[in-house]
This record gives sequence, C-alpha cells and structure tokens, in this order.
Amino acid sequence: MTKFKDFLIKLWVYLSFAVVFFFVFKIFYFLISKGISSVNLEFLTQNPQGLPLGTTGGIKSSIIGSFWLMIIAMGISTLLGVFCAIYRVFYCKSEILKSVISLIIQCIASIPSIIIGMFVYGFFIVTLNISKSLLTAAIALSLIVFPFVEVNIEKSIAEINKNTIKDSFSLGIDKTYMIRKLVMPMISRNIITISLLAGSYAIGATAPLLLTGAVFMNNSISLFKPVTALPFHLHMLLSQSIAIEKAYATALVLIMILIILHILAYVVLVFSGGKLVEHITNK
Repeated sequence: MTKFKDFLIKLWVYLSFAVVFFFVFKIFYFLISKGISSVNLEFLTQNPQGLPLGTTGGIKSSIIGSFWLMIIAMGISTLLGVFCAIYRVFYCKSEILKSVISLIIQCIASIPSIIIGMFVYGFFIVTLNISKSLLTAAIALSLIVFPFVEVNIEKSIAEINKNTIKDSFSLGIDKTYMIRKLVMPMISRNIITISLLAGSYAIGATAPLLLTGAVFMNNSISLFKPVTALPFHLHMLLSQSIAIEKAYATALVLIMILIILHILAYVVLVFSGGKLVEHITNK
C-alpha cells in the first residue's frame, strides 16, 4: 500500500511537471514563431512610426519607459517592504496589531490591479491633483508588488539564526544598531533578489497603466509626464488590430526581458550577491 501511494505521488509530480512544461513550451513556441521575424536592431532602437501609429518603427521608447517604471516601482516597494517587515518583526509588540498588518498586506495582495490603478487615479491624480505621469504609474505598480516584497523580506528575516539575534541583545547592543549592522547585511542579498523579482512582476502589468499615466507615444522621459511602456504598447496594437506581427514581437521582447530579470535575480542570490552587497556597503 505504501509503495502504491509513493507511486501515485511520483506520478502526480511527473504529470504536473509535464503539463507545466508543455504549456510553457507552447507559449514560447507561439511567440517565437509569430514574432521572431519582426525582432531586429531597428525594431529595438526605433520609436513607433507610421499611420496608424505602430505599424512601422520599433519599441525603443516603450523599452526605456518600462525600465524606468520598473526601477521606480522597485525602489518604492522595496523601501516600504523593508520598513514594514522590520517594524512587524522587531518593533511591533502587539499580536493584534501584527495580525492587522498581516491582514492588510494579504488584502492588498488580493486586490485586482485595475482597482489599485483606480485608487491611484482617484487619490493621487484627482484628489492631490498630480498629473498622470511616470510617477503615478510607478506608484500604482509599487503598490501591486509591495505585498510580495514585504512577505518575502519578512521570511528572510525569519530565516536568520535566532541565537545570533539573542546574543546581540545579551551583549547590550541597541536594537536599531543591531538591525543596521547585523540584520540588514545578512538579508541584503535577499533584498536585491526580491526587488528584482518584484520588478519583473511590475514591468508586465498593464491594467494600472491605463488609468495612471501610460500613453502610446512619448519619446522623452520625465517623472511628471506620461510614459509609454511595453505592455501598454502591446495592448494598443492588439486592441486596434493593427500590426499584429509587431504585437507578437513586442510580447516576445517583453518575455525575454522577464527571463533576463529572473536569471539576474538567481545570479545575485546564488553567485555574485555577496560581492554586490559588499560593494554597495563599502560605497
């Protein structure tokens, strides 16, 4: 009976892997077969052109806009996530308050991205009278990825040897000093990795951009002006049914950027993370 159960578990694992691999392979095959013919140097280095806009030219402005959105969203979400995780682990004494914070984070994680876009539009753009821009779009993206960052940073702190923290307290070291000199260096590699993964999630979001600051064409980058981005560019090409081959090529480039970000996150975590953290600390 035990062997039969083990066989069923192994069968389920192998079948699950096969199904996932099949769908991932089909997605990549579909995008590569449809879009690879349109991906070239001109496509990557030119801005959208033609009438309707996007039928010729490339996606240079969309790539640049996506990276700026990702960088700002990574910065905001990482700062909020680190501070919230440290407060909840080291400073919050009330179990009720800890539970409330955890519930709020879980609720934010479950909110549809379009609703977060509506909140940013209603509060920042309408109430605070901040124009639709790179900043408001990045704020929306940072709110989407904040729960992911906070939860994973809190897990990284929990993985620290508790005896190390207890020993520092027993030596009379101030809590804030201990966090700066002991905890933060120990989880710095994880923070960089988590931030990169959050950025890869943010760079692919489309719905919040529709309300908070995305435009189809903008060659200049300014914090307080609208910006174009790869997912929004893809959305416009598909929704208007123009230059479908360009849409497939845009999707392929977006997927390749996501793969590069995930590989970079893995390299930071496993190989070069220690050297990178040491360099940043010395600076």
